[in-house]
Amino acid sequence: MTPFDVSQISNVAYIEQVYAQFQDDPLSVDDGWRAFFAGFDLGADGQVQRSGPPASSADASEDRGAISLVNAYRTWGHMIADLAPMSYQRPPHPLLDLSEYGFTEEDLDRQVGSGGFLGQTDGTLRDLLDKLKQTYCGPIGVEFSEIPYKSQREWLERQMEPILNRPKYTGEQCKTLLYQLLEAEEFEQFLHTKYIGYKRFSVEGADSLIPMLHALIETGAALDVEEMVLGMAHRGRLNVLTHVMRKSYDLMLSEFEGLEVDRSEGSGDVKYHMGFAHDYVTRDDKKVHLGLTPNPSHLELVNPVIEGIVYTKQEMRQDIQHHHVVPLLIHGDAAFAGQGIVPETICLSHLEGYDNGGTIHIIVNNQIGFTALPRESRFTSYPTDVAKIVKMPVFHVNGDDPEAVVHTARMAMAYRQAVKNDVVIDMWCYRRYGHNESDDPAFTQPVQYAEIAKHPTTATLYGNRLVAQNVLGQNDVDEMRQEIRTRLEDGQAEARSKTTASRVAPFSGRWQGLGKAGENRSAKTAVAKKKLIDIATKATTVPEGFNIYRKMQRLLDTRIEMVNGKTPIDWGCAEMLAFGTLLAEGVDVRLAGQDAQRGTFSHRHSVWHDIKNGKLHAPLAFLSEDQGIFTAINTMLSELAVLGFEYGVSYANPHKLTIWEAQFGDFANGAQAIMDQFISSSEAKWQKMSGLVMLLPHGFEGQGPEHSSARLERYQALCAEDNMQVGCLTTPAQYFHILRRQMLRDFR
Repeated sequence: MTPFDVSQISNVAYIEQVYAQFQDDPLSVDDGWRAFFAGFDLGADGQVQRSGPPASSADASEDRGAISLVNAYRTWGHMIADLAPMSYQRPPHPLLDLSEYGFTEEDLDRQVGSGGFLGQTDGTLRDLLDKLKQTYCGPIGVEFSEIPYKSQREWLERQMEPILNRPKYTGEQCKTLLYQLLEAEEFEQFLHTKYIGYKRFSVEGADSLIPMLHALIETGAALDVEEMVLGMAHRGRLNVLTHVMRKSYDLMLSEFEGLEVDRSEGSGDVKYHMGFAHDYVTRDDKKVHLGLTPNPSHLELVNPVIEGIVYTKQEMRQDIQHHHVVPLLIHGDAAFAGQGIVPETICLSHLEGYDNGGTIHIIVNNQIGFTALPRESRFTSYPTDVAKIVKMPVFHVNGDDPEAVVHTARMAMAYRQAVKNDVVIDMWCYRRYGHNESDDPAFTQPVQYAEIAKHPTTATLYGNRLVAQNVLGQNDVDEMRQEIRTRLEDGQAEARSKTTASRVAPFSGRWQGLGKAGENRSAKTAVAKKKLIDIATKATTVPEGFNIYRKMQRLLDTRIEMVNGKTPIDWGCAEMLAFGTLLAEGVDVRLAGQDAQRGTFSHRHSVWHDIKNGKLHAPLAFLSEDQGIFTAINTMLSELAVLGFEYGVSYANPHKLTIWEAQFGDFANGAQAIMDQFISSSEAKWQKMSGLVMLLPHGFEGQGPEHSSARLERYQALCAEDNMQVGCLTTPAQYFHILRRQMLRDFR
């Protein structure tokens, strides 16, 4: 970006020229201008001013009708958009009928003005209607009218209307897009013919997912994204691993060849659950670190885990604007609409202690579950309707139009970076085979799959389109296919020459220096009495001018008596001392749970409330200048998503004491799937560890059968091969030492 004052009038013409170029293709201008315009568009919170002669009273009436018509297409145009790759006819929408706005067919050639539409028109109703349909009823349909912020709605309009939602692509961009589609298709067909009967959950029918991901990464890099963390289920995962994560063909095919991964121990997992990491280099030679997190068979369960990982990575980078690390979740349509953890995770998105700046959600909408049809999976128009919880924009797009798919990806990333909110891309596509390749879908969808069998692939359709447009010749397409096939065959030959597959390296990055549990499980957890008194004194001192509740002051006085040996130390005091000593040693402490700041049993009081002005004070956060960071969070009333998020925090940073407290021990029932699929088993399946602490308070206090048991026998049954430890503590001293031991040992 040229270093001059953009507010100077002499530069306006140049700025407008660059801005027009940015609107046509954000990647065509340099980084500084991209960042400037992304913020500039959202900062413009007024009506677009238009010049022209004053309208007559008749013209004014027609203009009002045109304005209403434009707003109707912005609101309802998606309902008649051409989204389905095959013969699915969407009925007309009554609110898009001309008569609703005082027009008839005879008015089509009358001058009505633009109605506020930002694209160029000749002023007639006919041309305005045509441009509206191109923008909002073509291969892209957009839901954004419910966004409560006018500036955000206008920003989206500026991205779409001037170019009619159809950006221009250079010949080279088109060839790159075709090559990405061909890579995806040839890979799946190679596996289909060379490894018959193997489950792979192919991407076929949703092939445009691959160029979409490339577009998100390229656009993100141009907008200062340095790292992306991906979560996805099995559908298309192998294709994403090879063509986005850049796992080499020989590494991938060695798993199909039956070579065992070189791991020291553990059960391992199926190939379409495994994770991978890669430094992606963009066309502009920028590096984006990609991490695809391991995923269990339980659909959508990884969602809050990804959010916790991203939140913690941002925290470690001091990325307080949530600008450099972005979460990306890939969902199935049936699972997004059906799994309760989806709205639970979305509801976390803007809460204190959980906000990571917004997630990009991709729905691979192949319009089927396993065998269930959409009408059996939901009653809403779209699987994305649950996303309206946080008023995020939803881009519906036809997966057989890869250029439209790439355009939505660019807009989605630009929106996320500018607004810091979630955004959804709902890619309508199909599933070429059954749920897996050995399943026969003709049992339950005979008509649909007869049509799918005849339908050309996305790469074939797009290749034919480029040939017809003289962008390239058929020979060029054939050469691309052959080059990819040769690479696959070379990869297979390399895989067959190996004796073992790749080695899993669990202790890299932030985990460097840690290891597996060995013979020595102990750690020096004792602390000198003088140090404990010092910590307790600081943690119970009321700041000057802070108006403490009298009962709170009495509790603080009692804690001082405890550390001086006048009365026995209770559970709350033991915990305060454990946290305080760890913080003094530079260890960060994060405590999360329902009402965890005070504690369900009024035992903790980690956050004080001024009785006159309501101001808050967390004494453990102010012990010394060089201490660790203390965070105590009252979470929303959820167990499953919150525990998943906290697991993600512990996964990303093993040097932070991360604690989730159930309000009562039995409340962990609602989070059991996270316990089963991640906490207890991730080390055996994926060589991934966690130092997460779960506090499950319970006791025989006459509160009924639920609150009298934390069901510890369940967790004991999950213990094996040093994966975790279950402690049934009977004294505050045990509690103090076990919390400290968690961070002082060289394993998690």
